[in-house]
Order: sequence, then structure tokens, then C-alpha cells
Amino acid sequence: MYDQNGQVFKEVVAQRPPDTYQNGRDWSRRTGRQPRRGRGGQGMKGARSLADMAVHTIAENIGDVEEQHLAREDLPRRYLWRIWRLLENRGVCFQAWKVFSKFLLVGDDEKTLGLYRYRQHICQPSGASLRHYLKPLESPNVDFVTHLTITGSCSFGENELLALPRLKNLAILEIIEPASSASAMMDEQQAPSFPKVDDRLVRSWSEMDDPFPLLRILRLWGDESVTTHSLRYVSKFPALALYDVNASRSDWRDAWGAAEENGWDVDEPLHGPHDSLLWYLLLFDGAVEEGDSKDGNKPRQLQGMARNIDDGLMNFCQSSNQPITIEVSSSGGQDAPPFLDHLSDAAKRNLSMYVDVPGYEAQTCKGFPFETWGFWLYSFLGQLTGDADLKRAGPTTGTLLKAVSEQLVLPAKPLACLQLGHCGSGRPGITPPVSYEVVGGDQAGAGAEADGVVKAKGRTWKGRDGAEPE
Repeated sequence: MYDQNGQVFKEVVAQRPPDTYQNGRDWSRRTGRQPRRGRGGQGMKGARSLADMAVHTIAENIGDVEEQHLAREDLPRRYLWRIWRLLENRGVCFQAWKVFSKFLLVGDDEKTLGLYRYRQHICQPSGASLRHYLKPLESPNVDFVTHLTITGSCSFGENELLALPRLKNLAILEIIEPASSASAMMDEQQAPSFPKVDDRLVRSWSEMDDPFPLLRILRLWGDESVTTHSLRYVSKFPALALYDVNASRSDWRDAWGAAEENGWDVDEPLHGPHDSLLWYLLLFDGAVEEGDSKDGNKPRQLQGMARNIDDGLMNFCQSSNQPITIEVSSSGGQDAPPFLDHLSDAAKRNLSMYVDVPGYEAQTCKGFPFETWGFWLYSFLGQLTGDADLKRAGPTTGTLLKAVSEQLVLPAKPLACLQLGHCGSGRPGITPPVSYEVVGGDQAGAGAEADGVVKAKGRTWKGRDGAEPE
């Protein structure tokens, strides 16, 4: 920069918090992934420019950069893009994504999915308490919404889960008990226990002030988990549309009666065409009547369509380079076709949906797009309701966006996705494997899963009550 006195510059010192790198508190400031390989070739001759050195220095220390360090009128926007492109190659930490997503999504520059959706999988959460993982996910102004999955080796205390309803921007919550946890309980092994999620916990959630104001999707899978009594409690979550439960069958014998009493609709997934994202979407659309399942050809047609849609949407989410277009939701312009119409048309014509996306990273747990199920279901519910929950929250939610990629409508807010622990050892898919294994003998009866889905009238609840264990 220059002024009338010649060349000038400004120096900014970023203080590092004293406890940043202790007890897992740094998860939001490290990527947890290997950086991508850059292109080869020779570097430029001579010394690098001051701007180039500054960009690389910022990228190397991006975990310590806060919003106020980059929110400067004298910092040209093109340098923000240079830093972001460098981070895309090296790996983007959550702290960097929060800052750059807020700055770069506005404007007419070309944008990609990586700016709109963040994904991080922490395989083995440290001994830190749950609040250390929740704190970075907070966004009082709802600059983004959060998808949180708790599973695997997580050993948080039940009392720590009481902090979840206070995460106001939490949009999707999955708590999935791993098979190893249930097996250890049966064998009376002294191993770190997975937090118990039961009716008492859900009731405590419902008794808080304004619990889960933006939570649309709640999935609770476990062995001795919630019962039909939980329906009266989850009804107090104002935005909840889908309640997906996997629990003991004996606790859900009167699921239909309890659901009707509390204003929910119930359905149970079956194997094949119903074990897919398409089935969840159709629950809200009403496009498939129950009688269709009796048609001998219909299940096979749906199964082929569902597989194509699942694979296509997973491939879409796996690539952070998908181009997206963003407008303010109130602006004019041609609307994208309804979500289900676009998917079904492509699938019926046997079109390959995004299958040309490189899939190597999806073979690893850190690269697999675990958020696919929640991402698209959340977006679809937003289309159906006109994002009424975000609008009801008032000015604190900021501006709603109309984000579209290749005629697919994305959520009205950027989505941050965090998975704590592994969902299971099976082949990853659009939905995780059952949350526990059933042991033979008398234990099998008590452990048989109630695999069903409940949706509320006017909204949707899902309680999972499925087939007998194999």
C-alpha cells in the first residue's frame, strides 16, 4: 500500500490462547487430515514478494487467526481468496472455515461447496469434556447451522449431554450407541461407557428454556434407549420434523397409539428400497402410497432408483469442489426445480449423478461424507417448510441464502458437520449400521431393535421399528 509519504504497512499480532493445545481443545484449529498434494513444477525465480510471504505465514498459522484479524477494510478481498485457495490445498480447519465462509460467501466470486459445507471426523475423541467440542460450534447469530454425530468411543457423561439444547444453531443431532458398548454392558466389562440416552435425559432437555430452537432432525439409536414416553417430550422442540429411533422393541409396542396421542405419524423402514435416503424423503412427500409396496415391480424400481440417488448424493457431498451459486433468498431469479422432482427425473432416466467425482478420499473414514443423510434431508425439509424455523427465530439468524448447485437446492444456511467416534466397522453407507449387535439366547429378545420412524402431523417424527434381527 502507498500513501503520500510512500510505502506503508500495518502489523497485526495474534495472541494464541494459553490452553489452545491441551486436552483436545484445539480440534477446531487443526484439520485432522493430510494436506492435498499440490502441483509440481519449479518455483518463481528470486525472492518471494512481501504479499506472498504474508499469505503463506497466515496460512501456516490460520488456527490462531480470528475474525477481527481479517475484517479489515484495507485488506483487499483478492488476498482473502489467495489465502483460502492455499488452505484448500493444505487442509482447512474449522476455525478458518468459520471466518472465510462468512467473508467469502457474499459477493459475486465463484464459490464451491467447500465454503458452504464443513466436515470433520474425529475418530477417537480425547478425554476432554463435551463442552470443548461444542464451544467452537456455537454461532449466536446463526452464521451457520450444525450437524453433530456422537458415536463410537465417546465416553461423555450423561450430564454433559444436557448442554446440547443450549447449542442454538444445532440443526441435526445423531447419538448412535456403538455395538461394542452394548456388548460390554452384556458382558459386564469395565470399559468406558457410552452415555446413556433415555427418557429422563430427553425430558430434561424439554424442560429447558427454548430447547433446540432450530433442531429439525433427531436420531437416537441404542439398545436400552428411549421409549414411547419420549414422544411427549420431543414434541416441545419447536422445529423438530424427524425423530429417528432405534431402541428395544418391547419399549415401542404401542408406537402407533402413542404417536397419534402426541401428534406424530409413524412409519417403519424395511430393507431394500426403504433403507435409503429416498425413503426418508418420500415420507414427507407422500408420493408413494402404502399400496405401492404390494406391487411386485414397485420395490425393485424404487430400489434401483434409491441406489442411484444415494450414490449420486454421496459423491456430490464428497467433493468440496462442486460449484455453487448463492443469492439472497428474497431476490428474484429462476427457482430450481423441487428437490424430489429433480432427483427422481435423473434417476428414472438412469442418469449418472456426479459419479465422475473422484472417490478415493471417500474410502477413508475422514474423507467419507457421513453428513449426506442429514445434509440433504435438512435441505429438503427447508424447502417444504420455507425455512419457517429460521424465519421464526427472527433477525438473530441473519440473512437466509438461496444456494443451488446443478439444480440441487442446498440448505439456507452453511452447514458445519462434526462426527465424534466411529459409527461401526461395516461398509459405510447413506445410513449407519445398527447401533448394537444382538446376542443369542434370552438376551436377543431384550436386545431386539425397534427400528422405526416417526413424523409429526404437520411436521414429522420417525420411530424405527423394523424386522427381526438376523
